[in-house]
Amino acid sequence: MPRITAPTVAEHRSAQRAALLRAAAEVIVEDGVAAATPSKVGERAGIARSTVYDYFASREELLVAVAINAFEEWGRDMSAALEGAPPGLPRLHRYVEATIALSTDGRHDLATAMRPADLSPSRREEIVALHDALVGPLMAVLAEAGVQTPAEYAPYVQAMIGVGLARVAAGDAPDEVAARLNRIVTDGLPRGA
Repeated sequence: MPRITAPTVAEHRSAQRAALLRAAAEVIVEDGVAAATPSKVGERAGIARSTVYDYFASREELLVAVAINAFEEWGRDMSAALEGAPPGLPRLHRYVEATIALSTDGRHDLATAMRPADLSPSRREEIVALHDALVGPLMAVLAEAGVQTPAEYAPYVQAMIGVGLARVAAGDAPDEVAARLNRIVTDGLPRGA
C-alpha cells in the first residue's frame, strides 16, 4: 500500500494529480509532447508508471488534462490581473500587459509544445474551444472601453499581441513591448512631424 503523504486520501490524490500535471508540463516543454509518456511523467513526478493510470486512463487523457489545467490557470491569473483595473482603456492596457507577462513566463512555451499532440478529433476540438474561450475577457474589456463590435476587433488585438510575443522572443523587453502595444491601441501608430 502506498504511503499517504497528506492528511486525507482526497488531499493526497489531489497532490499526486497536481504533481503529475506539473511533471507532464515540464516534460512537454523540455523534451516535446512526444516525450510525455506515462512512464516518463511518472518518473519525473516520483510516482510509479502504473499509478499514473490511476489518475489518467490514457496518455491522451493526461495531455488533455495538462491543457485544461493550463487554460484554467491562465483564466484565474488573467482575472486576478484585471481585478481593480478601472474599466475602459486602463483595463485594456492591463489586459495587454498581463497577456505579455503571462505568455513570457513559460506558458506560451507549453502551448507551443502541445500543438503537435496526437489527439482524437473530439479532444482536439475540446482544446480549441478552451483556447477560444480565452478571448472572453478581451471581449468584455473591449466592450467596457466602448468598442461597439468587440468580436470584430478582438482578433486584431490578439494579432498585435502575437507580434509582441514574437518581439519578446527576439529579445525585446516584455514591458517595453507591452508599452508599445498599448500606445498603438490607444493612439494608433506614431507619426513623424
